[in-house]
Amino acid sequence: MEGTVMKCSRWNRWVRETRPWFCAGIAWGLSMASPGVASIAPAVTNTMTLKQVVDRMLVRNESIQIKQIEAEVSRKGEAAERSVYEPRFVTSVDHLDSRRQNNAQQQSSLLSIPSFSERNSTYNAGIEFLIPTGAKLNTGATLRDLRNNLQSLRTLGREYEAFVGASVSQPLLKNFGPVATGSRIRLAALISDLAFQEYRRQFMTVVGRTESAYWDLYLTQEQERLTAESIGVASAILEDNKHRAQLGQSSEIEVLKAEAGVRLREARHKEARVRRVQASGQLAILISEPSVETNVVILASDRPEPILQPLTYYESYQQAFDLNPDYIARRKQAQQEKVRLAYAKNQRLPQLDLKASYGLNGLDSTAGGAWDTVTEKGFPAWSVGMELRIPLLGGLREKSEVEAARLNQKKALLAIREVESQITSALETALLRVKLQAENITNYGAAVDFHERLLKDQRERLQMGRVDTRSVLEVEEKLFEAKLAVLDSMVQHRKGMLDLELVSGSILQTRSLDLTKTELHTRTEQAMRGEMWSQSSLERYAREVERGDYRGDASPASLPQRQWIEQLRRKPSPPSAPSRPE
Repeated sequence: MEGTVMKCSRWNRWVRETRPWFCAGIAWGLSMASPGVASIAPAVTNTMTLKQVVDRMLVRNESIQIKQIEAEVSRKGEAAERSVYEPRFVTSVDHLDSRRQNNAQQQSSLLSIPSFSERNSTYNAGIEFLIPTGAKLNTGATLRDLRNNLQSLRTLGREYEAFVGASVSQPLLKNFGPVATGSRIRLAALISDLAFQEYRRQFMTVVGRTESAYWDLYLTQEQERLTAESIGVASAILEDNKHRAQLGQSSEIEVLKAEAGVRLREARHKEARVRRVQASGQLAILISEPSVETNVVILASDRPEPILQPLTYYESYQQAFDLNPDYIARRKQAQQEKVRLAYAKNQRLPQLDLKASYGLNGLDSTAGGAWDTVTEKGFPAWSVGMELRIPLLGGLREKSEVEAARLNQKKALLAIREVESQITSALETALLRVKLQAENITNYGAAVDFHERLLKDQRERLQMGRVDTRSVLEVEEKLFEAKLAVLDSMVQHRKGMLDLELVSGSILQTRSLDLTKTELHTRTEQAMRGEMWSQSSLERYAREVERGDYRGDASPASLPQRQWIEQLRRKPSPPSAPSRPE
C-alpha cells in the first residue's frame, strides 16, 4: 500500500510538471492545423558576397536615409535664405469715414462750416525689395478717392489724388553691405555643408561597420567550421582508442581522455554556432533585414584576402585633410564663427541711415484725370535726410556679443587642432595595425604548417602506442588555435584597412560611392518620387504606427508563433515519466 502511494505521488508530481508542456503542445498543434495560420518555416540561408551586402545596405539602411533627408532639409534652408533679395508685391486698401465738429480755428479755415465730414478711400500698390548693400527700396503708386462736405460748398464734386514715386533707406554704418545682409545666407550655406559632411560621415561609418560585420560573420563561420573539424579529429582518436582498448593495446583512461576531448570540442562548436548567429544578426540589422521577420540567415562567401599595396603615411595624411568629414566639418564650423564675428563687429557700429524719396503728384475730379496729371504735368516732390542712432552706454549687448563671437572662433580653431592630432595618431595606429597583421598572417601560417605535420606524426605514434591521447589532443588544440589566429589576422588586417580608409576619408572614394552635393540632391529627389519615400507610402506607414501594427505578419511565419516556439525551445526538457501506478 505504501509503495502504491509513493508511485501515485510521483505520478501526480510528473503530471503537474509536464502539464504546461502538454497544453502548449496541444495549443501549438491546433494552431498549426487551423486554417489561415502560417506554418513555422525553417530558416533559409542566404550566401552573399561583400558587394551584395553593401549594395543592399545602400538601398535599405535607414540611418543613411535619415542623414540624406537631413542634408536635403539643410539645402532647402539655404535656398530659403537666398530668397531674402526676392522682390515682394505689396498692396493695401484703406477706407476712412469720419465726422467731427470744427473749433473756431478750424471754422475760420474751412469756410465757417460748423462740422466736417469725409469719406476717403486709399489704394496702394508697389514693389519692395532688399539689395546686397543693405538698402531697402520701395517703388509704387497711390490713389486716394476724397469725399467731404467742403466739395459740395465749392461745387467741386469728387476729387482724386494720385502719386507715383520711390523711396530708399540705405544703412551707412550698421547693417551696411554684404557682411550684414548676406550673413544669414553664408551661415545657411555652411550649415548645409555641415549636414552634407554629416551625411558623408554616417555613410562612411555604416559602410565600415557593414564590412566589418561581414568579416566578423566570416570569422565566426570559419570558427564553426574549424570546431567541426576539431570534433572530427577528436572523434577519430576516440574510435581508435576504443578499438585499441578492445584489443588490449590501450587503457580505459585513454578512452576517457578522448571522450573528454570530444565533449569539450562539441561545447566549443555550439559556442561558435551562437557567435555565428549573433554575427549574422548584427549584419542583418545593418542592412535592415532582421531574420526574425525574413526567416533568412546570412552567410558570407568572400574571403578576407590580404591587400598587398604600398601604403605611405604622407599620402594618407594628405587624403585625410582633403576627404575626412570630421576635419572638413571643423573647418566649416570655424568659417561659421568667422561670419558670426564679422556680423557682431558690424552690429557695434552706430546706426546711420540715409533716407530719400522722390515722386510725382496729380489731382483731378476723375481717377483717369489724376493719372494723366501725373504723367503729363507732374508735380514733383522729393525728400532726403539722415537718421542716427547711438547707444548711450556704448552698446553693452553688442560688445558682449562680439566678445562671445571671438571666444567661439578660438574654440573652433582649437577644435581643428584637436581633430588634426586625432587624425595623425589614428593614421599611425591604422598603418601599424595593417602592417603587423599582414606579418602575422605569414607567421601564423607557418605555425599551421608545422602543427599539421606534427599532428600527423603524433597520430601515427599514438597508433603505435608511443604517445598518450592527451599529447595528441594538445597538438590538435595548438593547430586549432593557429588556424584561428590566421583567420583572425586576416580579418583584423581587413579591419585595419577599413580604419585607415575611415581616417583618411577615402572609404567612399575607393568604392566609387562618394557623391557631390548636387548628386546627392538629385538622388534624394529620385527617392522622394519613388515608392519607398512617396507621400502615400509614408502616410500609410504613419497610420500603421498609430494603430500599433507597423510590422504586421512577419512572413513566412507569424512573429508571435516564432517567439512562442523560441521560448518553448529555451525551456528545459520535461522530466521523464515514471511508471503509472496500478
